[in-house]
Amino acid sequence: MNKLTKDDELKVLKYRKTLGKYPKPSVTADIIAVRPAYGELGESQWRENPKFALEVLLIKRGQWPYEGCWALPGGFIRPTESVEEGARRELMEETALVADRLLPIGVFSDPSRDMRAWIISNAFVSVHKRGEGTEVKGGDDAAEAKWLRVEFPTIGNDCFNLPFKDGDKSVFTLSGTYEAADFGGGRVVKVDKNPLAFDHAEIIAQAFLRMRSYDTRKLVFFFLPEKFTLGAYIGVYQYLTRYSIEPWNVPNFRRQLTATRDPLLEVCEGEYEGEGRGHCAAKLYRRRTAE
Repeated sequence: MNKLTKDDELKVLKYRKTLGKYPKPSVTADIIAVRPAYGELGESQWRENPKFALEVLLIKRGQWPYEGCWALPGGFIRPTESVEEGARRELMEETALVADRLLPIGVFSDPSRDMRAWIISNAFVSVHKRGEGTEVKGGDDAAEAKWLRVEFPTIGNDCFNLPFKDGDKSVFTLSGTYEAADFGGGRVVKVDKNPLAFDHAEIIAQAFLRMRSYDTRKLVFFFLPEKFTLGAYIGVYQYLTRYSIEPWNVPNFRRQLTATRDPLLEVCEGEYEGEGRGHCAAKLYRRRTAE
């Protein structure tokens, strides 16, 4: 930041005196932390249970308002930190989870979104890989923190349906309508029923829409280890796109990823998953780095 001159300092003081006539909102951050649903399983179990799904980390609020309701982790931004810094801090304080990669989802500013005051929220997706977040716990004003699985999300024809499960038990389903857009994946128009605190149902639905707007072939890497099988890559890709790669089309899909002018994958030469385990070992791949 440029150093202020004496004249600038006087003008700043004069300007700040005029701000009293404008109402001031509070600013918060809400975090949609996601990870592969079977993140706690070992390397061998992952191959036996390859069906991909995402889990979303939710908290149960321990204070008014919405005490006892499911909600996203998050909270108020301090004057000494950026919104991103506040998001990371709140996620740690409420769930003990460390945020690595934050993807911006949007700003939620409906004046009626919070009954307490005029509060504007900045929403982020925090992406976590397999094995991360196994020790989450409720902290600060969160009574509980828990990963809930979204196994079969459907988004299309201007409608979304996101079923949340705890094991085999259905917890709640977020459904509603959205307006498609060329940029950002679209905009949530309506949530049929909001079982969560505040407008967090809308924020989660918007996050799933926004993730669809990224280059899905590259977004897949956020949910995979450094080295992975083609089957693991396809499993994540199918989940994110809801587009099925049929077995007969796998060779063509592999060529699109490895043999184009700008390939995304490269083979880890001589490395295989599942060697000596009674079935054909699968080649390992990794993301190709630019030369």
